[in-house]
Amino acid sequence: MARRMRRSADIQQKYAQATASPYRRRRLKEMRGGMDFMEILALVCKYFCQGHTAPEIKEIMHDRHKIDMPREEPYQLVAHAAARGWLRFVAPHEYALRERIKRQCSAWLQDVDVVHTSVFEDVAMHGAEMLMELVQRHHLPPYSKDVVHIGFAGGHAMRMTAQAFARILGQTTDNLPKAVVFHALVAGFDVQDPTTDPNAFFTYFVSDPAIQIHTGFVGLHAPAVVHTRQFAELQDLDGIRETYASSMDLDIIVTSGSCWSDPHSMLRKYMSRSEKSFATLQRAGCIGDMLWRPISADGPISDETEIRAMTLLELTDLPKFIQQGKHVLLVLGPCMGCNQPKTRTLEAVTTMQPHLITHLVLDSRTARGLFKTE
Repeated sequence: MARRMRRSADIQQKYAQATASPYRRRRLKEMRGGMDFMEILALVCKYFCQGHTAPEIKEIMHDRHKIDMPREEPYQLVAHAAARGWLRFVAPHEYALRERIKRQCSAWLQDVDVVHTSVFEDVAMHGAEMLMELVQRHHLPPYSKDVVHIGFAGGHAMRMTAQAFARILGQTTDNLPKAVVFHALVAGFDVQDPTTDPNAFFTYFVSDPAIQIHTGFVGLHAPAVVHTRQFAELQDLDGIRETYASSMDLDIIVTSGSCWSDPHSMLRKYMSRSEKSFATLQRAGCIGDMLWRPISADGPISDETEIRAMTLLELTDLPKFIQQGKHVLLVLGPCMGCNQPKTRTLEAVTTMQPHLITHLVLDSRTARGLFKTE
């Protein structure tokens, strides 16, 4: 008799049965060894993070803490914690690749962090840590700013970075300004997922008692993609004009990037709706984008397209922004859709003149591709 293939739904059903609510309700109320459910959970997770197997954890709980548990309970407890985000893997630095990029870009790149991972969430966490360092830097001399203004681009990558930064901001108390003001640098781009709109990121910083400083927000309420001929007119509308004027206050810009060859690129997706725009970018040698504005191997693409993204800044504004002592942080991790590295975009960003960024956080596969021909 042929063995039936196990489907994902079968596995999920079996897991649901193993972790049925009667178990959880019983265990939540039950005291064992003088400890409640959460205290036992903390012990099991600690031993799990130390590398112990479930049978070993069961034995340790019996020998050290006089708590007996069935063989499946360590699995259930770890799954319970993981599902709530209480267990995290912290990806380490890749120092060798970091030093190679620092040497290659030492004349202009102020800081770089290479994260030894193939997962964007890890890059986002390290990107948020570098952003915190920049915020603290702007509060200390010679900047000495009591209010620091941060501009966020949009997309899945930036959402994760903003979320990670909110956690760090809630855990940090030293060398912080009195207030941080967050600016949306682009209008919402993905109508099927409004959480990628930077205006939606503001919710991470609202009414969080852990955040001990004041927060302010400047949104960009406009269409995501507009006809280029309408762009200047839209910029002058009430409510949008004030947002563009506020860009003069920006101290730090945070953005990601994508590769034009990636079918998950939002810029490619929207430009493909205009045959003329798509063809224009193809002819111009588009290899990717930053701030949802197209770039070639030589720099920002100036060729006018029929449609374009509604953005607060142009890439050509960034060199002057940097000359004023301000900072641009590029957080470049694998594609969220296919997990492919973005080496092509990295190559362009690190070689074009003038340079568009001051700080860089990226994954190890993207960084390694930069040196594959050496």
